[in-house]
Amino acid sequence: MINNNKSDEKVTKGAIITQEILDTLAEQCAAKYAAVKDQISLTDEISDETLRLIGPTTNDIAEICVINVYQARYYLLKLMEEGRVLKTGVKKGYPLHWWLIGADK
Repeated sequence: MINNNKSDEKVTKGAIITQEILDTLAEQCAAKYAAVKDQISLTDEISDETLRLIGPTTNDIAEICVINVYQARYYLLKLMEEGRVLKTGVKKGYPLHWWLIGADK
């Protein structure tokens, strides 16, 4: 007998890591934003300076998810390509900060 139940499908390791990163981003963005929400205003365009105040770094995400920083960056960039996260611009000497789109709600 063949079972075609979708709940029996295997979930890939990448999908698990991606979901863990999304969950971590949601928690970290909410916590960091709550700490400074009276001092900043979120508009359509979030400046790099604002994003550095409210977004966790790649290293923060890697540490919480217990993955290395290169894996975290890989998955975060994929999420950015999908339009699910924002990142700060690349500026020499500064870490990348990430923001889950919709986390301000």
